[in-house]
Order: sequence, then structure tokens, then C-alpha cells
Amino acid sequence: MVITLRKSVRFLQRFPYNIRLVLAIFLLGLVSGLAGIFLHYLLEIVEKLAFGHSEHDVSFLTDGVSPVRMTIALLLIGLSSALIWFRLQRKDTILSIKGQMKEADTLVRSKCRFSKQLLHSVWQIVAVGGGAPIGKEGAPREIGALLATPLANFFDLKIRDRIFLIASGAGAGLAAVYQVPLTSVFFVFETLGLAFSIKRFVLVSLMTYVSAYIARLVVSTPPLYRTPTVPWSIDLVCFLPMIVLSIAPLALLFAWLTKKATLHRIKDRRILFSLPLTFLFIALVASYFPHLLGNGRMMAQEVLNGTTVEMGLLLFFLKALFVLFTLWVGAYGGTLTPSFALGMTGGFLLTMVLGIDGNSAIMLLGSVCFLSVTLRAPLSATGLVFGFTGQALNSLPYLLATAYLAYYLVERMAQANDLFFLKRMLRKQ
Repeated sequence: MVITLRKSVRFLQRFPYNIRLVLAIFLLGLVSGLAGIFLHYLLEIVEKLAFGHSEHDVSFLTDGVSPVRMTIALLLIGLSSALIWFRLQRKDTILSIKGQMKEADTLVRSKCRFSKQLLHSVWQIVAVGGGAPIGKEGAPREIGALLATPLANFFDLKIRDRIFLIASGAGAGLAAVYQVPLTSVFFVFETLGLAFSIKRFVLVSLMTYVSAYIARLVVSTPPLYRTPTVPWSIDLVCFLPMIVLSIAPLALLFAWLTKKATLHRIKDRRILFSLPLTFLFIALVASYFPHLLGNGRMMAQEVLNGTTVEMGLLLFFLKALFVLFTLWVGAYGGTLTPSFALGMTGGFLLTMVLGIDGNSAIMLLGSVCFLSVTLRAPLSATGLVFGFTGQALNSLPYLLATAYLAYYLVERMAQANDLFFLKRMLRKQ
């Protein structure tokens, strides 16, 4: 059997290089889609074990769940997560997607390293399913990128195409879980720093659409959030600068704090205490505010359904605090869906300040503004909000304008900050 496999490998490696590259792209899209299906089922299983039902069975995952059950579930998740992430990081470093891209020149990665990276990514889904207040999107992206390395080895691809395959795999993972294939293409180029070309755009699109189509056999395609379509309105156009000026600085602060939290993440023996205690604290607070649990979906829907200003402020502050603290004390996860929820809540608070009760359009623009800043990717942010909420095409001008205004504002703020520090350094000299 081994001999037959080796013959098959040699046979495929005799193919013209471009054909091998296309085959690698197609196969990575296929396996990323299958990985998305696996993660979907895993999330459902963990949710049912922790809460008695999955998020697809009820409007809110915590509906009908006693505080005692939530506390036990979070404490168990905290203890097991602390043990697993401590063991995984004792001798090796956990690689991010960009870290995998930097190591693309390693032709043969050890099976042990591969299995550790896989367990790390899979466990993020387990943690979110058990109620951890962070995003689940990191896991499918990392797994898609991780699977690129053996395929690149199999087809004997060049270094530049190995890097390209890893980045594309991250996009395929995102496309599978959230069913946003075109947005995932933008994500690959905007956030992973790939040089754009028509050839690469076509190849990444092939991968993300294959992945999304395969995952669609199980992963549902309806929008994640129930929202009205954004209507055409001159008043809404006038509100755009106010939305951006109000929410973009908050998003920039959250992004900066997130970066600090991940840079100073606890990885040594302290994680064995810090992570379980943090999850226990979150469980105690969640017994009063259960919508804070999970990746932010419950919080965003709660705000869309309508709440008070006081509750909105409390949810915004506590959700941001929980995400930052969870990442700092040793957990891993994404910030995409929490950012969406925070932006939605920020938009809601702005409507209350302006006296525009129940304007979901401003909430959506708040979410795209927040995402554009935290991702530093306006096209990706627009596509994600468009896909998450099932908006009509007439909402695109509003979403795009808000995303690019927020992105432009943050870039100017960053340049001003760099100039300020440069002037201070020159004065000292």
C-alpha cells in the first residue's frame, strides 16, 4: 500500500506545475469544507452537553438553562482548557496563520507539531461551545491553513505557492463556517498581506467556493441575525460621519487592547489557575447576564430585539472586558463576532443618544464600522455584515461608505500618532 501511494505521488508530481497548483487548490477547498462540517457538529455536541441544546434549537443558547449548569459547564471548560493549552505550549510555540506562512519553507513538518496545532484549533471550538465569550472563527481559518502544508508537500509546490496555499486555506475555512465565499477572498488579500493578481483572485475564489459548497451540505445558509433591510434615506447619509466618529475610536481602543492582551497572554503554569478562575467569574456574572456568553451572537440579537440604554452600556462594557480578559489569562479564540456584537451595541447606544428609537440601520452601520477597524479590512467587514444579516444590495453603498470612512479615520489617527512620537523623539535628540 505504501509503495502504491509513493507511485501515485510520483505520478502526480510529473504533472505540469500549474495543474498541480490547481489540484492543490481544489483539494484544499474540499478538505476545508469537510473540516467546517466537522467543526459544526463538534460545536453542536459541546453545546448540547453544556446547555442541553444547541444554538440552532432555540433563539438563545442559554434559554431555560439554570445558573448552576452554566457555572459547572464553564468551570469544566476552564479547567480542561487550562490543562490542554498549558501542555501544548510547554515545549512548542502555537503558530498563528501568519506564523505558519513564515514557516512555509519547512518542507516536512513533524506529525507531532501538526497534531498539536490541530488540537489547539479544535479546542477553540470546544471552548466557545462551552460558553467562552470569544469568537469561533479562528479555528476554521487555522485548520484550513494547517491542512495546506501536507498538500503543498504532496504536490511539491514552490515556497511562494506554499505561502499562497496557507493563506488561501485560511479563507477557505472562514468560507466554510460562515458561508461567505466572496468575502473570504477579500479577507485573504486584505488581512494576510498577499499581493493581488487576477490569477490569485481566481484561485482563491475557486477554493473558497468549493469549501463553502461542501460545507453547505450541513452548515445552514440563512443569515445569522434577523434584521430589517437598510432603507434608502438621506437622514441616514447625514448620520454616517457621526456613527464613524463615535464608534471607530472605541473599536480602535478595543483592537489595541486585544493586541496587548494576546502579546502578554499567560502561557506558563499560572494558566492552570488564571483560566479556571476567570471562567468561574464569567459564569457568576453570566447567571445575571447570560447573553454575554458565547461568541457574541446572543448579545447582538438581544440588542436587535430591543433593550434599555443601561443594559446596552453594561453589555458593551462587560463583553469587551470578558473578551480581553479571556485572551489575557490564556485562552485562544477570535474577535470577529464579538466585534460585530460590540459594534451593533455601540450603534444601538448611539440611536438612544440621538433619540431614534429602534433604528436597526444605525446598529448595522455600527457593526460594520467596528469590524472595519478591528480587522483593518473594509471590504471584508462589509461582506461579513452583509452575509451575517442577509441585507439587500441597496444596503451596500451605506455599508461600504461606513467601512471605508472608519478605515480612513483610523489610518489618519495612526499616522498622527506616529508623527507625534517621531516629533517627541526628535526633541529628545
